[in-house]
Amino acid sequence: MKTAYPFQPKSTASMHAGQYWPIKLNSGKYACGVVISLIQNEAGKKDSRSFLAGLLDWEGNAIPTPNAISNAKILKKGFAHIKTISESQAEIIGFVEPLWGYPEIMEETDEITTWGYNVINIVANKLLGTKVD
Repeated sequence: MKTAYPFQPKSTASMHAGQYWPIKLNSGKYACGVVISLIQNEAGKKDSRSFLAGLLDWEGNAIPTPNAISNAKILKKGFAHIKTISESQAEIIGFVEPLWGYPEIMEETDEITTWGYNVINIVANKLLGTKVD
């Protein structure tokens, strides 16, 4: 089944590794968040609310496009709740082939931090959004 973009995820059922959303920076530019992997819970089922999110090493004057972010590396990553997207008034707007070396579904690990809803926005502004044209 083909995914219609943009969409606001209500659960991880419609989410896949490689989907991305724009992050509006304080500078007026954009950063990009991505779904790196979905999470398998202790019962062996896909977690319906959590996923591994990534902040790409990319910023631009317009919202991200597959061509613009296709070779971007992951700058930071963390386990996140789907509200990470909705709380920042964003939507998943597209898909880019994931080239980051993570499985489509993975188990949670203590080696990766868990982010609050706004952490990716704070980190994006700290690392990418400091320059204003």
